[in-house]
Amino acid sequence: MKPNAFMEKLVTVFSWMAKLAYVHFLWMLFSAAGLIIFGFFPATAALMTICKRWLDGEESVPIFGVFWASYRSSFFTSNQIGLVYMAAALVLYVNFLVIQENGAGLPIIAAFYLAVFFLVITGTHLLPLYIAGKGSFLHVWKTAFIMSIVNLPISIAVLVSQSAIYYLLFSYPSAALFFLSSTLAIIQLWLVQHSFNRVERKAKALRAKKSAPAVQETYTA
Repeated sequence: MKPNAFMEKLVTVFSWMAKLAYVHFLWMLFSAAGLIIFGFFPATAALMTICKRWLDGEESVPIFGVFWASYRSSFFTSNQIGLVYMAAALVLYVNFLVIQENGAGLPIIAAFYLAVFFLVITGTHLLPLYIAGKGSFLHVWKTAFIMSIVNLPISIAVLVSQSAIYYLLFSYPSAALFFLSSTLAIIQLWLVQHSFNRVERKAKALRAKKSAPAVQETYTA
């Protein structure tokens, strides 16, 4: 490799590292600005908005301007989505404590773990669907639930990859301090984008299949 080409690649790597660290810093700052509870979800939505644009090929995104605009516009809806998710998780946790304290039959335990499973995998698609502009609050929840089940391998891949990144970055706390949220968001969005693409391909194939007999009938007539 020529020295100039190597230096260009090195500059590109450091440039992306700086971008990832900067957007992670904004995520921490704006999460804290919303007193964590009310800042976490809009900050995460803003972070994902920037990461999605990067994945779509927009390398020179005005990071602060886009982050701030997304944070403001998504503040209420993203908090709605996130707080409902947290409330559902809290209900399941209380149920877990009750089951642990009083015991329960096999059907109840099975139903409990099934509910936990559905909630966890639905969470893999919730915010990515919201920032992609896939409809209203209820539509996002419904679509996230359906897509996470239809594309279950991708949902599981999100969970496995997120766990691996947590473990890897927290093995090196300085790396987690600079890159945790942005790395997690990019990997999640990249995988969920494959989920979107698969559903769109299936829908397109279904539409083509439905229209084919009508076309053939018209041709015969």
